[in-house]
Amino acid sequence: MYQRYLLFFGYTVFIIFASSFITSAYFHHYVINQPAPESLIFVSADKVKNSPIKDDDAIIELFSYACHYCEANEDQVAELEKNLPVGARLVRLHVNGDEKSPMTAFAPLFATLTVMGIEAQHRSAAYQAAIKDNLDLTDERRLRGWLKANGIDEAEYAQARGSAPVQQLLAYMTAVSRHYPIGAAPSFIVNKKWLAVQDREFPAFSEQLLSLLQHDKPLEP
Repeated sequence: MYQRYLLFFGYTVFIIFASSFITSAYFHHYVINQPAPESLIFVSADKVKNSPIKDDDAIIELFSYACHYCEANEDQVAELEKNLPVGARLVRLHVNGDEKSPMTAFAPLFATLTVMGIEAQHRSAAYQAAIKDNLDLTDERRLRGWLKANGIDEAEYAQARGSAPVQQLLAYMTAVSRHYPIGAAPSFIVNKKWLAVQDREFPAFSEQLLSLLQHDKPLEP
């Protein structure tokens, strides 16, 4: 009986240590050792020449309603927009490069609200739906409920969603998302040639983006 107990105890300890080792090895190999996305990429001349981006002298923010960091940065990005030099623009585009990614699921919502001219006023509610409420707005029933809850006319939304401008905007967002090596959201494309992700706190990161925009060079880390 005593030997049986020792055998059981030894086997249990072995399983615990084996599980801990496997978990630790997995964490180190697949998490710690995975390369982080580069914080600043200078895009090649060919890519700049063939860029689908239509705006010159612009900062393009590629974001997603499903991105917590995008929501957290809303006030800082709005402040950045206020401080842009005369003639420069901040353009928000929803990530739409990989149909299987949850980050792209809300792209049709963004495009439709944008064409309707009401995206900015419903952006907070869209973040709420994606991040906090975990709503699947690709489901028509849930989408109708969300539209009603936010005072958006369902018929007007349906008409806009099927329109050519919405399809063109979706295609444009797909082209931009696929043309640049987007590894994180939000990402910022500056003057078609710089791809930046946040590597410092705001407002220092805003100053970095403005330096890229105005002087075509990054600030010191």
